[in-house]
Amino acid sequence: MDRIAKFLKKLSKKERTIFLKIFKDIQVLNVDKYDIKQLKGLKGVFRLRKGNIRVIFTKQKGKGIILKISFRKNAY
Repeated sequence: MDRIAKFLKKLSKKERTIFLKIFKDIQVLNVDKYDIKQLKGLKGVFRLRKGNIRVIFTKQKGKGIILKISFRKNAY
């Protein structure tokens, strides 16, 4: 089982549906409505903040690729 699926199992059903929608938005790079910042020292790597959860992703060839998802205390 991959890390993202394992993390999603820890969330409530409501949070899981929210993050599945966020993942779809990241894949098509429709992320203007979210809190996005580029990580310092890493070119092309961004973090999306939603509550206490952080999604680290990169943009490659017109698509968003999720690298990591975790709670704030473990994200960086």
